[in-house]
Amino acid sequence: MYLTELIATMPTFSQLATGILCEVFLWQSGVQIANITSAAQTMQGIGASGAWWPLDLYNYPDTVRQNVSYLLFSNDTLALTSYRYNIGGGGEGVGNPSRAPETLYVSSSALNETADPQGAYFLRAAAQYGVPQLTAFVNSAPPAFTTNSLACGGNLSNSSIPAFTAFLTEVVAYWRTQGISLEYVSPMNEPDNAFSGTNGALCTQEGMAVPPSMRAQVVQALRSALNTAGLSAVLVQADETSTQIQFALNADTWLPNATSSLAVVSHHDYLFADDVALQMMGQQGRELSGKQMWFTEICCFVGADGSTDPAAALAYGQGYDPTMLSALQMANLMYRAFIITGDAHFDWWIALSSEIGCDPSSDDSCATTINTEGWNDGLIYYDSAYLQNGNSALYLTKRYFVLKHFTRAIPIGAVRYTVSTFPSAFRLLAFKLPQGGWSVIALNLEPTEGLLALSILELELGAGGASAAFQTSEEQDWEALNVASALSCGTVFQMVLPGSSVTSIYFSE
Repeated sequence: MYLTELIATMPTFSQLATGILCEVFLWQSGVQIANITSAAQTMQGIGASGAWWPLDLYNYPDTVRQNVSYLLFSNDTLALTSYRYNIGGGGEGVGNPSRAPETLYVSSSALNETADPQGAYFLRAAAQYGVPQLTAFVNSAPPAFTTNSLACGGNLSNSSIPAFTAFLTEVVAYWRTQGISLEYVSPMNEPDNAFSGTNGALCTQEGMAVPPSMRAQVVQALRSALNTAGLSAVLVQADETSTQIQFALNADTWLPNATSSLAVVSHHDYLFADDVALQMMGQQGRELSGKQMWFTEICCFVGADGSTDPAAALAYGQGYDPTMLSALQMANLMYRAFIITGDAHFDWWIALSSEIGCDPSSDDSCATTINTEGWNDGLIYYDSAYLQNGNSALYLTKRYFVLKHFTRAIPIGAVRYTVSTFPSAFRLLAFKLPQGGWSVIALNLEPTEGLLALSILELELGAGGASAAFQTSEEQDWEALNVASALSCGTVFQMVLPGSSVTSIYFSE
């Protein structure tokens, strides 16, 4: 039976004595009713990184910079609840100037507080817009603390750990004097990779290896330095390992000794692990630490073996895709992180990127068309040749709009509840909101429309019901839906979801 035919035959609530009869009717019609069951993790933010792109965007007109800040941080737009500020290492040894932020480090007794005005601009903007969670993270320590005296290709020097963590503490303390509270500090990023240049070439970005045997020392030293400086409220996260495999191999070495100094265990997943491995990683991290797991960086995926099924496995690879396919792949990745790994937090990698792979100033279709030369590393894209061609346009992807469902529907403190018995084409996430009420994010990964039938009996809404809904699809970027037109059948909320779409629905108490 087609959805339109099924809906036409559905009785109204007035024709049914109870919601139970309605559920029986739906069951007889072959409709699976989703049920919200037990509480799971408490969520702690949805964010993105401020690495690299501020160096380019700082050269744009201030009106564009202000617009970028508005697009990322305003409650009227993406409304990121977490922003990651990159403490630059100075870029020594990095061949790409857009990935070589200045360092505030001068000496053990001095900071250059005017360094990296690019990163500072957008950190200030995030604070001014009231982003509730600000994290400072490090791709590389300044060269004074690395084994090769560069900001890439080397290791953190063991003997430099006290001075390095004292430097990070000074940076946090400086921003406190500016009225900006950095809630978390992450002292290493993908410590299993030094990001060395190949065949004698310069590095392509900042990076610093930290052997597993040193990672607990770094966390402990940073915790101690923050406490000594009166910054005990600032929390430490680590170790932002690149992949599930590296996490599995190294966590036993460093994590048990770091637990007392650590607030959360952060990880990446650039091998895009399967469900079994993801579940093992979440279990391993929580058992070793007793702390939450956070997914703090991901990007740059394509369908494994060229698959265009958003539910299929992903692989790291080159390609620019601003369409709904990549947005659904990201949404499904987030779904699996929350459901399977049990992550309580998610950060996309860089908020903006210039890696479009074509020239948007000369090709009107460039920014909206899939190509194999760019990279899926941004939410918003810009023209890196602005200084030459004057093109200051910003290009928003479907990933931007889909992430907006998550930032808005999952505020910090929301509690995720498990959802069972829903059609295999759907992915459903339900959250009890800290301010009252509920939110549900529904992913339809199939190209055809489907009927969402959700039991709201468990929500204990009283006289309340759906108060708002928003949708992103191939045809829509962000559309507010008329929830008054959504069918209700006793205690079952129903909505037809278009193919390849993300819908967020809010229920008031």
